[in-house]
Amino acid sequence: MTESLPIVLTIAGSDSGGGAGVQADLKTFSSLGAFGTTVFTCLTAQNPDGVSAIHTVSLDFIKQQLDAVFQYFPVLACKTGMLFSEEIISLVSEYMRSKPVKLVVDPVMVATSGAKLLQDDAILALKEKCIPLASLITPNLDEAKLLLGKDIPSSSALESAAKELYEIYKVPILLKGGHLKDSKSAIDVLFDGKAIYSYQKPFLDLVNTHGTGCTYSSAITTFLAKGDSLPEAVGNAKEYLHRALETSVTTGKTKHLFHFAKD
Repeated sequence: MTESLPIVLTIAGSDSGGGAGVQADLKTFSSLGAFGTTVFTCLTAQNPDGVSAIHTVSLDFIKQQLDAVFQYFPVLACKTGMLFSEEIISLVSEYMRSKPVKLVVDPVMVATSGAKLLQDDAILALKEKCIPLASLITPNLDEAKLLLGKDIPSSSALESAAKELYEIYKVPILLKGGHLKDSKSAIDVLFDGKAIYSYQKPFLDLVNTHGTGCTYSSAITTFLAKGDSLPEAVGNAKEYLHRALETSVTTGKTKHLFHFAKD
């Protein structure tokens, strides 16, 4: 008998360098045993050194991609990545409102290289239209600062910040502390409205972290589609991401995570 794979969807931007965006999502879906479908919102001219150009996909074509996927595939879980504009956020949010799927919102705002991946006037739309639909949002520290309105100064502040974000947006929060200056490990905190869960892994030297956020959120999406509880999905995704970093391979100028590492 042919095995049936859970079907997942990424609504995100393309990374021509292959390490982030839809490309990272599809690699993650495949390596974890899911069937990935896609809706492209933007095309970027990009590599790990930076983003040199962004081309947005028309709203009509985004809608046609969404229709094509949902008319054929029984999607179980979906993640959003780079949505870029208020118009795209509004379209995607309105469309997903009627879909009974688990939705992981990676609030992509700024690339690791510093390039802006969300227009200023789109932040309010993300807060008001997209985040309320989420089963989970996965902000890093820079994104959390914009969502919370203040800095998160230390690892000891992660739990309280996650709870504050939950009180504002009323959805589960995975606050990623990988950029904290005072921490010797990559600490992430999940608050689901009832309990706090903490996930830690040691930092790995000399590995480019380009695409880690996309990989993390798409792994969580996959594990949710496979039936994991939210804390289990995050924990399994954290393990997968760390393994992908541990087995990094040299591509181009530096070492980058490898999505198909085995246990």
